[in-house]
Amino acid sequence: MEMHLHTIAGHHGERLYTAWYPPTGELRGCIVWVHGYAEHSGRYQEVVKYLLERGWGNLLWDLRGHGRSTGRRGFITDIEEYLYDLTAVWTYWRKELNKKVILFGHSLGGLLVLRYRQKYSEIWTPTATIISAPLLQLRMEVPFWKRALAQVAARLFPTLSLPSGIEPQQLTHDEGEALAYAQDTLVFRTATAGWFAAVQRAQTEVWQDLPLLAQGKYLFLLPQQDPICDSEAAQRFFRHLPASEKKLILYPESFHEPLHETFRKKVFQDIAAYLDEL
Repeated sequence: MEMHLHTIAGHHGERLYTAWYPPTGELRGCIVWVHGYAEHSGRYQEVVKYLLERGWGNLLWDLRGHGRSTGRRGFITDIEEYLYDLTAVWTYWRKELNKKVILFGHSLGGLLVLRYRQKYSEIWTPTATIISAPLLQLRMEVPFWKRALAQVAARLFPTLSLPSGIEPQQLTHDEGEALAYAQDTLVFRTATAGWFAAVQRAQTEVWQDLPLLAQGKYLFLLPQQDPICDSEAAQRFFRHLPASEKKLILYPESFHEPLHETFRKKVFQDIAAYLDEL
């Protein structure tokens, strides 16, 4: 795969790792990816290759504090930092993205993409938005003591790190994919109090601003056996989504990461079929 790498400036001088993958033939359109918490853009290579073969370019980047980007691991004071960075990535690469642009967010990325559409549509409006297992509400149990400690620490010591509690076996039924995640040196397993508080605020705000999502096309890919993010909450959000052009695909047997599941080729096909309709 042809790849063009650039490190660009993000919010408050953080350096963001970005990678543009153009198809070998005619460019049909491009996908801007926003990955999930504690992972990185390099974990999307298989689906990227699949879509490249079908004429879709792919722009990937690592969130601040993730992967090859700079920043304290798993720390922000507000998700505006992520949204600012997404604008910086878009601004730098927009000359390459001269066809249909699809904004794709998984997990934390799904929450970020929805907030971005709510707040910054005047900067750019994608042709369509694809959301996978969005972090609208946690399903995994967070002990009361950890929640209480995080609330206090978010005010007094926001960089305090605690174990995230995410286990590889919660992501996929594919043992090889789970092992790859466990051995990935760019994956981390902590969360800071500041990050946790910022995400909780964003989860409240994304519901409050739901009427702002009346325009555009949306595809939701929801795993129904997700032990990390609440699939029922995501389905409820989809039902209340005011956009008229929306589509929901449920994966009854999937854990948190449909793109890494044993049946992921079916998920890839679903994405490609949706893109063909745009």
